[in-house]
Amino acid sequence: MRRGTNLPAIGGYNRTVVLDAVRRAAEGASRSEIAGRTGLSAQTVTNVTRRLIDEGLVREGGTVIRGPGKPRTLLHLVPEGRFAVGVHVDPAVITSVLLDLEGTVLRHVSSPTPSASRPDEVVALVARLVDGLIADAGVDRQAVLGVGLAAPGPIDVGAGLVLDPPMLPRWRHVPLRSALSTATGLPVLLEKDVTAAAVAELWFGSGDRRHLAFVYYGTGFGTGLVLGGEPVRG
Repeated sequence: MRRGTNLPAIGGYNRTVVLDAVRRAAEGASRSEIAGRTGLSAQTVTNVTRRLIDEGLVREGGTVIRGPGKPRTLLHLVPEGRFAVGVHVDPAVITSVLLDLEGTVLRHVSSPTPSASRPDEVVALVARLVDGLIADAGVDRQAVLGVGLAAPGPIDVGAGLVLDPPMLPRWRHVPLRSALSTATGLPVLLEKDVTAAAVAELWFGSGDRRHLAFVYYGTGFGTGLVLGGEPVRG
C-alpha cells in the first residue's frame, strides 16, 4: 500500500492514498486504521476524509469495536460517486466498459477493430463507444473521471505514445492519449495492455499478492510484471 505524507503541499497525493486505503478495505476502514496503514497523522486523515465525504466519494457507515475506547466509525467508497471508462485496443477487437468507483462493470461493449487499423479510425470508433456507454448508462458525464486506455506495446507512457506495435503495422509513434482525450473531452491514461492486466490482477485477483506476473496469449503474446505492489514498465 502506498504511504502518505503529512507535508501540507501534498494534499492531492494524500487524497489518492486515503482513497486507495478505503478501496482496499472491503468491509470498511476506520480513520485510525487508515492512519496506521498509510503513515498519515490522525489529523491529516480526518481532514482528507472530510473532503472526500463532501465530494460524495466516501461515506460513513457502521461501527467497529477494536480494543479499548468508543466504537470507531467505518468509511466506505460510494460506488456511484464517480465513474470511469476502460478501453482495450486489440488488433482484432476493441472492448470498452463503464465502471463505478468500486470497479464494478456497469456497461460493456465491443466492436471489431477497423480493418485498415488506421489510428484516426480507431480513435473515432473508441470515442463513439465511450459516448455510447455513458449515454446508455444515463450517468452524468461530469461524474466520469476519465478513460483508462490499454493498448499493445511498446508504449511511451510519459509521452502518451504508442510506438511501434508489431500487430498494428501502420502505427508509428501515435499520440493515442492526446488524440482520444481530444475526441472524448475526457482525461486519458494510457498503459500497455499487459501491464494494465497485471494491475487488474493485483487489485481484483484472488489472494493478496504484491509480486506477480501476468501472461497474455491472444492476438499477440506478452507479460506484465508487478513487484512490491508496483507495475514494472520497460
